[in-house]
Amino acid sequence: MKISWFYAFLSLIVAAALALLAYDMAKDEKNNLDILVAIGTGITVMITLGGALALRLENTRANVNQRVWSGVMFVVMLIANFCFADFGVKMPWYPVIIACLLVIHLGVARSIANVKDI
Repeated sequence: MKISWFYAFLSLIVAAALALLAYDMAKDEKNNLDILVAIGTGITVMITLGGALALRLENTRANVNQRVWSGVMFVVMLIANFCFADFGVKMPWYPVIIACLLVIHLGVARSIANVKDI
């Protein structure tokens, strides 16, 4: 497994921009949950977009599977984060749902990376 640092840096820039957008959309002045949404969006977008763009696996088919899976999870994470930012953050629900989606993504991505023959 190799990491393309240029694409990892581009993923970081996109994650920061989307986190800023989520922060602006959330606007929760009394509980400061807009900061939580910004951090959650930044982390999840960086991990999923980094997996889609910056990761290179040795096996070509596994590489394609990894990119498709990470791309799908990137879209799912964007939808989830921006829905929470737009409709309001419910404190026990946001971290639980985002963490569960992130754990599912990392588990499947790890199993794709560990497959020797597809």
